[in-house]
Amino acid sequence: MKNLSSNIVSVVILNCIKQNFQLEYEDWEKRIGKEIKYFEGFIAISNKKLEGVNNEYFTIFQFDTPYNLNKWQNSNTLKRFLNEMKKYTLSESKVRQHEGLEIFFDKTQTTISSTPFYKKVVIGVIAVYPLIIVVDKLYQWLNPWAESIPFELGLFFQVIVISVLMTYPVMPILTRVFCKWLVN
Repeated sequence: MKNLSSNIVSVVILNCIKQNFQLEYEDWEKRIGKEIKYFEGFIAISNKKLEGVNNEYFTIFQFDTPYNLNKWQNSNTLKRFLNEMKKYTLSESKVRQHEGLEIFFDKTQTTISSTPFYKKVVIGVIAVYPLIIVVDKLYQWLNPWAESIPFELGLFFQVIVISVLMTYPVMPILTRVFCKWLVN
């Protein structure tokens, strides 16, 4: 019996969707999912919305061999869907191809395009610096006893507030605002 897992080919596509086009894009994903099932060697399709981000989606296509994947990639059906998708996306799709089952073991490299380290640092600084200033001023204003509380305890409470704000809403908003820059 042939070992199917050694021949499986997966393509991961990351798309950054324009504001107010999420429903159209999700409909596009459903329709392409119906069409791809008719292609020889098709195994699976998986559509996911990245958590914490309103407009980034990734799709995984799997075929049994590189040959069958290539037939799909060169099909008029796919070309039609890709032309339509341009109406919904902010930038060109990020595409990665994987062979075998490696896609299941390296999630960070397949589900999210590799944003350069310096861009992650810049977004982090844009998020953290103003939050530190605002939360500290707010803490001093709301807590007149701040000087009597140990520094470490006051800092602990500030870190909790900053962490909550970073998780939601600051980072999702910054990711949306800088989406095009982050994926290019």
